[in-house]
Amino acid sequence: MARKKESFEESLTKLEKLIEKLESNDLALDEALDYFEQGVKLLRACDAHLKSAEGTLKELLTGEDGEFIEKALGISLASVVGGEDFDE
Repeated sequence: MARKKESFEESLTKLEKLIEKLESNDLALDEALDYFEQGVKLLRACDAHLKSAEGTLKELLTGEDGEFIEKALGISLASVVGGEDFDE
């Protein structure tokens, strides 16, 4: 049976919980390393979601004459995880 791919929001929520656990300083080294490894995998999944969304947005941005218009939206994983605002 195929495993359902997690949404960006699900991956981000799990990543935030892992970060909280890592910041608690109540972990054994092996446990902290395991959480760190899981966090890296989740970070890569979030990045893949954002890159996919960016590709979709680029496809949708076309001018009135049908010419492709590329506009940097200023969305990055750092801006989402860090809570920064993005350009509109």
